[in-house]
Amino acid sequence: MTTVTGSSRGVLTGAPRPLTPALRPWVYLSPLLVALGVWIYGPALFTLALSVLDWNLTTPPTGFVGADNFARLFRSADFWQALGQTLLYAAALLPFSTVVPLLLAIMLWQRPGRASTAYRSLLFLPVMMAPVAVAVSWKFMLNPLLGLANEVVGWFGVPPVNWLGDPSTALLVIVAVTAAKVTAFNMLLYSAALSGLDRRTIEAARLEGATSWEITRFIVAPQLVGTTVLLGTLSIVLAGQWVFTNVTVLTQGGPDGVTDNIYYRIYTLGFSFFETGTASAAAVVVLVVFAVAGLAWRVIRRFNV
Repeated sequence: MTTVTGSSRGVLTGAPRPLTPALRPWVYLSPLLVALGVWIYGPALFTLALSVLDWNLTTPPTGFVGADNFARLFRSADFWQALGQTLLYAAALLPFSTVVPLLLAIMLWQRPGRASTAYRSLLFLPVMMAPVAVAVSWKFMLNPLLGLANEVVGWFGVPPVNWLGDPSTALLVIVAVTAAKVTAFNMLLYSAALSGLDRRTIEAARLEGATSWEITRFIVAPQLVGTTVLLGTLSIVLAGQWVFTNVTVLTQGGPDGVTDNIYYRIYTLGFSFFETGTASAAAVVVLVVFAVAGLAWRVIRRFNV
């Protein structure tokens, strides 16, 4: 039987104690922490363990090999080529993740109305479509024999082009197909940032005789620096992942490895060649590179270098 103390003011002695202020946030965050542990940190630790084991994905790991997987990886010319191509993708997609969507968002923001909404919806259409379906559609359109692309250029007297089989055009095609989706998505983010600007300042500048270019240059653009830095950073970090689907469906890293990137290289090592240890070592290298880059960025921001 539950007892009541004389000075408890009606509070049962068997009632649970309330959470302390220090413990309460951790209880609320516990579902997220569990999800991070299961889906992020758990696989990362598992990958780190596999990077020092010999495993072909079909049988149990055969033994500890230490740094042999990393040594094999660093001796591979394909790995360095894929890493270089990843950096090239990051540089090529950077304007399409910052400059181009910024210009489009400002143009549509300066002309509000139904037409602006319609154009924004059309430009955002690539984001809503399934990436694999879009890539397959492009593969049919870029077919060197029956594709629509060669039909169009043929109207201008240009001979048929092997868009995906020619090293001089394959990389440009991958960048162009990826850029359409990146531009559309980042334009929406810029539009959201523009919607939060104070129009009273802009109207005051317009009353003072400022031109549209001056308003954009000295009022609008400075307030979007934070958004631009964020999107530029994400572009550098995620460029290799953005092109993964298009590379897998359209070129498989060819021709001659010109469209390869580090993420597709990890995929082929692990699931095509069954060199799971080497693929895990490559994933660890990518993780370390991004961790060092992130730490350097924090130091630069902290000391305003």
